[in-house]
Order: sequence, then structure tokens, then C-alpha cells
Amino acid sequence: MRSFQELSKFSSSILFAEPIDYHLIIEFEKKHVLSLPEDFKYFCSEVNGFDLMGTEVYGFLPDSLTSMSIEKLYHREHKLIKFPQPEYLVPFSPDGSGDFYCFDTRSHNGGSCPVVFWYSNYNYTDEDVPEKANDSFVEWMQEVVIDWTLEDYDYDGNDRVNQ
Repeated sequence: MRSFQELSKFSSSILFAEPIDYHLIIEFEKKHVLSLPEDFKYFCSEVNGFDLMGTEVYGFLPDSLTSMSIEKLYHREHKLIKFPQPEYLVPFSPDGSGDFYCFDTRSHNGGSCPVVFWYSNYNYTDEDVPEKANDSFVEWMQEVVIDWTLEDYDYDGNDRVNQ
């Protein structure tokens, strides 16, 4: 996966979690009766989430990077908040303001599914749905994680903005 190789260029600036056993992903899918995108499942089998200068992608088990996991986040965002997410959305990355990037698991195309942006304090309807951010996890990784980080920092973590 090109995005994974690109992430590795950030070396000391990125914190990777340990890979997980693939069966944990399958158990999550069975429990919630949905299919996660193949590109994300592959990614989690290599690294169980990461943190790159504040941009987090959660994995399936809490680890030293964060106490949050996709399972905990899914439960919270579907059961414990004022405006719960529809069951087909799977939140995987916070924006730092309480909102999330989520997989829209209703639609799969070539092993992936769209990534949408969910405003947690907004009451969506069937007609007024979350905005599609990217067509796939790989596309989201390239734009949001890699390209946006490189706008502000180089691969060594040096600040480009305040130089």
C-alpha cells in the first residue's frame, strides 16, 4: 500500500501501534453486521492505528497510543450521544473537535467504501446526510493524513509554516 510506505517516511514523527490478529476485524464485522473496506483491514493487519503529529487513526485494540479503539468509539457514537450515528457508519479518525471521519459501509467499490465527515453535534436526516470526504481509505490517507501534514511539516517533523 503506497500510503503506508509514504507514512513510513515520517519515521520519528509517527507512532504506529502493533499489528493485530485479523480475526478481531472479522469479529467486529460480524458483531455489527457490516463489512469494513479491504484497504483499511489490510492497513490494520499491518499497524493497529497510528498518530502522526495529532492526526489519529484508531485501531481495534486500545494501546499505548490511545485508550480509544474502533469498538469503543463505535459504541459511544452509536449509543451514548445526543445525535447517534447510523449503524452503517464506522468512525475511525477524530478531527480534534469531537467530529469524525467515518466509513460509509453501505457502499463498497473495489474493496473500499466512501469516507464521510460526521459532525457529532448535528442532527442529520435521511435527506441531509454527512458529506463525502473521499472515495476510499487510501485516498483519505493520502489527502488528509499525508498531504495536509506535508503542508505544515516536512518528513522529519520540522515546521514549514513558522520557518
